[in-house]
Amino acid sequence: MQINYDQTYPKPLMVIGEELVHLLKRREYEVIVERFSYALAGDRPLAQALTCDVEACLCNEERSARIVLAAEARIKVNYFKQPDSANLFGLVECFLPLDFDHGELLATLIVTTENQQYYVELEDIS
Repeated sequence: MQINYDQTYPKPLMVIGEELVHLLKRREYEVIVERFSYALAGDRPLAQALTCDVEACLCNEERSARIVLAAEARIKVNYFKQPDSANLFGLVECFLPLDFDHGELLATLIVTTENQQYYVELEDIS
C-alpha cells in the first residue's frame, strides 16, 4: 500500500495499524492482502497464506487460542535510524490479546521508502 510522507508519522501509522487489527479480528484476510499484501506468502496465494499463518499461530499441538475481539490491541510504531539498502523506514507492531493463551498475536507492518515514495506491507504474523 502506498502512503504519502504525512502518513509516516506515528499517529497516522497507528491508524493504519488499527485498521489491520480491525480486519484481523473480522478475519477479512482477502481485504488485508488486497490492502497490505503479505511479504511471507512465498509461492502461496496471498489470502490463503495469511489464513494458514494466522491459524498456525493460534492453534497447534500446544495451544488453541483465539483473538479477544473486545480487547484493544497494543500498537507500537518504531523507526529505523536511516533507510538501509533494503529501504527500511519504519515498523508498526500490532499486539492482539488472545483468549485461552497467555501470549499475543503479533502482526507486523513494515514501512519502506524508495525514490521518496513510501509503502506499507504486512510483513509477518507470529
